Amino acid sequence: MPAVANVVIIGGGIGGLTLAVALRRRGIGVSIVEKGNRADRLGTGISLLGNALRALEMIGLAESCIAAGYGYDVVKTRDASGRLVDEMRPPRVFHPDQPGAFGIMRPALADTLERAAIEVGATIAFETTVTSLEERGDRVELGLSTGERISADLVVGADGVYSATRRLLFGEAHAPAYCGQGGIRYTAPRPDDMDGVTFYRSAGGEVVGAIPLSQEHCYYFVLETGERQKRFDAERLAAHWRRRTAEFTAPELIALAEAATVASPISYRPFDVLMLPQPWHRGRVVLIGDAVHSMSPQLTSGGGMAIEDAVVLAEELDRLRDVPTALAAYERRREPRVRPILETSLAICRLEQAPSRTGHQQGMALLRKGLDLLAEPI
Repeated sequence: MPAVANVVIIGGGIGGLTLAVALRRRGIGVSIVEKGNRADRLGTGISLLGNALRALEMIGLAESCIAAGYGYDVVKTRDASGRLVDEMRPPRVFHPDQPGAFGIMRPALADTLERAAIEVGATIAFETTVTSLEERGDRVELGLSTGERISADLVVGADGVYSATRRLLFGEAHAPAYCGQGGIRYTAPRPDDMDGVTFYRSAGGEVVGAIPLSQEHCYYFVLETGERQKRFDAERLAAHWRRRTAEFTAPELIALAEAATVASPISYRPFDVLMLPQPWHRGRVVLIGDAVHSMSPQLTSGGGMAIEDAVVLAEELDRLRDVPTALAAYERRREPRVRPILETSLAICRLEQAPSRTGHQQGMALLRKGLDLLAEPI
């Protein structure tokens, strides 16, 4: 028998929904409490690499996720005019006949994971928060903002980098810290020849990246180094995008800049990083995903690590007979896996903030190291 019969998951994002599917496939009851509204799901896109596809395949979701997004396994470098300079095809670590990675709109990924979770019997309470959480013997009792009280054998905090569950367990001692960068993303129509990650590099050192998300869409991004911006208002953000891409003459980048207005789908997010020391649980409440390890985006692995967390936690709860042993086994597997990936990504981030003649070479060496780490088994 699994260590638990039923689980409450706080947070219906990538990690929480993946965990719901993984647990239900093992016969464990699942209820998700999600503060947001399904109709208001936001976000531009996300890129998930071969390690995430391997984990998704373990619970039967790789094919449906690829179908909802855009599979690719090429990385292209173009100059400011759009001329192809270099093309790299990293080895496929998923399947030799499947793409090595895929991009997908975040709402499309959430919808795909939610459908799968509901199909296997999970329940989701939207627009609901946890108001109280108390462990009593071998159960955890939760009070909800709806006034309802529920209980579970285990509670999982999958509520993101600014996790209320983490604060409840460990206080403010382990808050995420700004890493010196943020990202501006601009969702746009996908050019026909954008069949993988693309980096445009100007002679002046500016870089614009792009990732395909579907047959119709992609997103472009630039990295902002410097003081943490709490927010960019829409008009300022559009003007800033035009300034940051002024050196580029690639037709698609010119068209994008000319179209940028207050109504354009441009967003900014600061990168706040966290690596929670063990333990990641207290009693019968445990954390996964960004709630316990939030990464800078250089290895595009935050979502992939949350997916892996979910699959491993479900495995250990199914394999072992008691909760403390299962949670300890989950942490022993995940911390040595996650930490070097987070640290490698952050090292690339710091190199980007202090560019030098050797910085690009060091960054590429770190990138190869990171991809090798990601290729290892979970």
